[in-house]
Amino acid sequence: MAKKSTSKGKIFLGLIAVFILAAVLLAFLSKETKIDKKTFVIGVAQEPDSLHPLFSSMMVGNEVQGLVFESMVEYTDQWELLPRVVESIPTVENGGLKKLDGNRLETTWKFKKDLKWSDGWPITAHDAVFAYNVVMDNNVPVVSRDLENRIEKIEAKDDQTLVITWKEPYAYTFTGYTFLPKHILEPVYKKDPTKFHLDANYNRKPLGNGPYIIEEWNPGASITLALNPNWPFEKPNFEKVIYKFVGTASTLETELVSGGIDAISPTSGELALALDFQKRKGEEFNFHYIDGMVWEHMDCNLDNEILKDKKVRQALLYGMDREGMSQKLFQGKQSVAHTWLPPKHYGYNPNVKKYPYDVAKAEALLDEAGWKKGSDGYRYKDGKLLEFTIMTTAGNPTRESVQVLVQSDWKKLGVKLGIQNQPANVFFGDTTNKRKFPHFAIYAWIQSPISDGEGLWTIKNIPSKENNWQGQNFPGWRNAEVDVIDSKVPVTLEESERKVLLQREQEIWSEELPAFPLFWRVEPSVTSKNIANWKPTGTSTPVTWNAEAWRAVAK
Repeated sequence: MAKKSTSKGKIFLGLIAVFILAAVLLAFLSKETKIDKKTFVIGVAQEPDSLHPLFSSMMVGNEVQGLVFESMVEYTDQWELLPRVVESIPTVENGGLKKLDGNRLETTWKFKKDLKWSDGWPITAHDAVFAYNVVMDNNVPVVSRDLENRIEKIEAKDDQTLVITWKEPYAYTFTGYTFLPKHILEPVYKKDPTKFHLDANYNRKPLGNGPYIIEEWNPGASITLALNPNWPFEKPNFEKVIYKFVGTASTLETELVSGGIDAISPTSGELALALDFQKRKGEEFNFHYIDGMVWEHMDCNLDNEILKDKKVRQALLYGMDREGMSQKLFQGKQSVAHTWLPPKHYGYNPNVKKYPYDVAKAEALLDEAGWKKGSDGYRYKDGKLLEFTIMTTAGNPTRESVQVLVQSDWKKLGVKLGIQNQPANVFFGDTTNKRKFPHFAIYAWIQSPISDGEGLWTIKNIPSKENNWQGQNFPGWRNAEVDVIDSKVPVTLEESERKVLLQREQEIWSEELPAFPLFWRVEPSVTSKNIANWKPTGTSTPVTWNAEAWRAVAK
């Protein structure tokens, strides 16, 4: 038989109820509250050249691809390597990595079952074999075949099992391999391999296996992505993601303040602008700064007779006040680069030859090279003016500011510098890839935790008509010792031994200067206060790596 409550019991129960209510309220206030926001709009300053995984060369394209394609393995923002489309990463311990006779290796990858392309077609190991066959076709102008040239054969043992046999030891077998939708692309490829890279339909609207699909690409305006109905993992919170092409980095801020966009992409964030923006609007938005592995540099075209002279190249770098630029443009927060590998990289060499701003040394080297100052203050040799042209992407205020500062610095040396810029799709699509810049080109390479110099500095990777413009050695640097080093690094399994090789290569590089190292970019991006789980990496892994975890929360 139940007892009646006493008045003290009622008070006691009331106090408990108050405490419970307070605890619930406190918990509610201390956590971000998810809100019902269906669309996430990201602002970018440049429009991708292509979204095809084999042919896209721009960072913004890489970022959008992160929404459309899911790789075999993926780096996180903490540089952890995670299996995604496969069950595990092959190792000696799990039996996936085996040594074969003749100093060869074998890796076995197991694709997860029931994975599908966005059209519902099964993803299988045959899709990777197809991709390999396409890349190895010389009629297809891929950027590089360095990885594929190490493969003896690649086989689909069954729909889920991919076996790669390597001709020799390879240090980076754990990074996985590209796979493409064979059922869609094989007919296009077989029709005409020489025009495979020109397939506008797939370049603009690729069929992928990521959390989103391309719904619409409105040239010059935006790319709209919608949910992939066959995405097998955690469902994204946003039903749509829109990439809005703003045109110039300086107008991104206006779009963010007005609510036209929810975030400024790391591919378009300008450190100088972000720092100034934060001074004025720091309380209204979230600012993200990541010490990156993006190398801003100035390539020299070494086919040019003047730039073939190492003394001229060294003089020009001594005559460039990069520290002053960092202070003026980035409040000193963006460090000057001295080589092509970042300080975060295991192979970084801190003891390479450095080129501090030294006008006297620069002028002495130019004198030694035979370039003498005339009465007009400019330098001449055999009656020829020491004159160059510098190129970069139009509409990038930071790079344009760097150009003006370099122009001013070099004028003090007696060097005339002209500026000629192009839209990003032209600059990256033709000018750099086909080495059409006459003297200098400013742009950036995204490095990864395992980057080596093979694709960038070997002779075979100098793009030319003969090799169908394959490779990324845009300066056209030729160094026999570096070629030997770059052939050894990828087949050296011990990281400590690779480090020694990479450090020697950087010593040679910093002496020869096929390119001028400018800065290691601090990667800025800005988001609205109601965007959560935006996690830029600072590496070649784009911010879209965890897009399914993005969400909108109450401010």
